[in-house]
Amino acid sequence: MGATESPRIRSKSATAANFSIILMVLYLVLVNLKPILMPLAIAILIYFLIRAPEKYLIDRYEFVAKLPLMAYAIILFVGSLGVYAISILLYNNIDSFIDEVNAEGGLRDKFDEKWENLSEANLYGLEDVITSQETIQNVLNPESIQRFATIILADVASFMTTMLTVAIFVVFLILEEKSLPGRLKVAFPESYDRLEKIVANSSESISTYVISKATCSAGQATVLTILLWYMGIPGWFLFGTLCFLLDFIPVLGALLATIPPLIIALIVLDPLQAFLLGALMIANQQLFGSFIEPNLSGQKLGISPLVLLLTVMVSASVWGISGAIIGVPIMIIARIALEEDEKTRPIALMLAKQVIEEE
Repeated sequence: MGATESPRIRSKSATAANFSIILMVLYLVLVNLKPILMPLAIAILIYFLIRAPEKYLIDRYEFVAKLPLMAYAIILFVGSLGVYAISILLYNNIDSFIDEVNAEGGLRDKFDEKWENLSEANLYGLEDVITSQETIQNVLNPESIQRFATIILADVASFMTTMLTVAIFVVFLILEEKSLPGRLKVAFPESYDRLEKIVANSSESISTYVISKATCSAGQATVLTILLWYMGIPGWFLFGTLCFLLDFIPVLGALLATIPPLIIALIVLDPLQAFLLGALMIANQQLFGSFIEPNLSGQKLGISPLVLLLTVMVSASVWGISGAIIGVPIMIIARIALEEDEKTRPIALMLAKQVIEEE
């Protein structure tokens, strides 16, 4: 009996060791090949994002159907105009927010005044237990919020320096769309059906995720921007843009997008107005995150919340905020690929949020 159990134990230990080595090698590859892999991942997401408008233009307009590449030209032109307009508005809004922070009687002075009044009212009896009062003040300071927003935008915008590489990848993905399946069928005739299923499922899942997430993030950010503008919160467009970007990060993104404008609201508004704005922001997140997005996508990610959290943390440590945004789609593809092989299916089941037990 002992002789029978020993090979099984050694087999499981070898499997765990091999899996650990693969994870370590994968991590090193992601870190050292970031200049190549990150533009490729962004290009794949852009490719899936433009497929829906491309199909719409081809089906709607006859001249586009005769020349399909015209659809990509239209999308590129409209997208470039949109990005340019948003960049100009964002730059002006950031500039005015910085002026509001540093101006005499601005956010920094208002924060110091309210902090001093609250400290004199003896409302901070727990700060000695949690952390120092100076630490709390530094975290809530408008200048810290300004640095936080600037760092995130700078990290996301850093991939703009690789846009040429991204554009090249997108062009080749479009050109390879028709010929690649045929080459795969000839090269891997025995595994082609499985590869085709993986590609089809991945394409459908990523397209659904990217389009639904982009739509809901834009809707949520638009509502938040209008709320902040109406309530007179400085940096309203800046925080709306951060909401759109951070909403792509599951678990933590919505929270990170809400905290900065809420702190600013507590500084510039009276407590009742700040509470009302906070309630409206939470209601906005719940509306889009819990109702509109699941109904729009028709399915949830199907990945364990713990796995999502670990994915966000690891991808953020490797590729920064941009990595946290694109890490989830990569995990979706990985889970689908693992699920199609009998040997790796247990790993896919462990990554899943919920599985159906076989009787």
